[in-house]
Amino acid sequence: MPIAKLARLVAATGVALWAGLASAQPVTVKMWMHEHPPRIAIDKAIIAEFEKANPDIKIQYDVISVADYSTKLITAFAAGSGPDLFNNTSTLVTQYFNARILAPVDYAAMGLVDEGALLAKYQGSGFDGIRFQGKLYGVPSELSNWACFANNALWQEAGLDPKKDWPKTWEALPGIAEKLTRRDANGVPVRRGFDFNWAIPGAFWYVPNTMLHQLGANMIDEAAYKATLDTPAGRQVFQYFQDWTGKLRLGGPQYTDSRTDFLAGKLAAECSFGVWGVPQMEAAKISWSVLPVPKFAGGVSDNGMDEYAFYMMVNARSPSPVQKAAWKFARFYTDHAGELFAGAGLFVPRAEVTDSAAFKANPAAPFFVAELKRAKFSPRVVGYAQVLDAILRGRDKVVQGEKVDAVVPVMNEEVNTIMNRERARAATLVK
Repeated sequence: MPIAKLARLVAATGVALWAGLASAQPVTVKMWMHEHPPRIAIDKAIIAEFEKANPDIKIQYDVISVADYSTKLITAFAAGSGPDLFNNTSTLVTQYFNARILAPVDYAAMGLVDEGALLAKYQGSGFDGIRFQGKLYGVPSELSNWACFANNALWQEAGLDPKKDWPKTWEALPGIAEKLTRRDANGVPVRRGFDFNWAIPGAFWYVPNTMLHQLGANMIDEAAYKATLDTPAGRQVFQYFQDWTGKLRLGGPQYTDSRTDFLAGKLAAECSFGVWGVPQMEAAKISWSVLPVPKFAGGVSDNGMDEYAFYMMVNARSPSPVQKAAWKFARFYTDHAGELFAGAGLFVPRAEVTDSAAFKANPAAPFFVAELKRAKFSPRVVGYAQVLDAILRGRDKVVQGEKVDAVVPVMNEEVNTIMNRERARAATLVK
């Protein structure tokens, strides 16, 4: 055989052999998750079970602190080295979508017929936060909302019954809160009847927007991608915050955060706990009642507190076999919703959760499920953190006494500037 022909045969055989060996190698899916200590052991058990059933797929699991997680994600994506599978909150998903990081859900890889089969698993809830241009780009691993809780003992001390006297409207809340408030000789509250959660920045994304939703408005018009804070509804909401802290002197950011004081028996009512707060209340030996968020008189929407979600998402830049393996694991992972709720408090409206002993043991759980049916997602923007900072600066100016009519237009303009700048910056992540 001529040397040249023999060389070609060896080369061809070698390539075929190498291709066969390469195809036999397991696919590795790099997965990043934010740190939630009760969930980590469950994650590892799910991964071990999945890898045993799927020896051709390996999950490389990395846990990153909550404080660093979102920054590390976007930095890694910008460098082209991000994870193949990751989770994060609905408030941040627009940034990933605009940067073309998100792959649409691969139903076939998940072993599902179509979108309807996926929605049916979640009783139809939780997907509005991850739908863009009619397509889904993730699967919920956690769905959450807040409600109001009353400390029964403090209400009884004031001669009130939260189940009968809890105000249905924001306009009626100050009168009830005053009856529950205890003041010193200078009129300063030493025990508040109710207050907003000024200490958690994200509270002033969900709470104002919940109030605006009730008025048929929104902080951001997602379709037009413009801030809509400079409206009669926006002024009404921020005037409410100013009156609460100034004219009525019922609370404000100078006090201990509302969750801490509620658990310490120093606050009679609070509206930023989810269903996960019940074990904390029971540990603090607080007799509680769970109640719906008040609404504005004359409001046009009967929505509860805005909802938010965490989604399992897949990197569109990962190789196709890796994406398919990632979606397969995302299905496997979220099918363990019962364990994730029982062991880590992560709720999704799936039958294996709502039928579980852990769900039935939580007396507030049915209330939260009912509230979710009336809830809406807060707006999604690129540059969420910067936009929120602008809203908080405006809020603080209002609380400090600056006129609402002067603050709101400036805040609205600043938010628009940030959104446009950050959307353009997100586009630079496309490689």
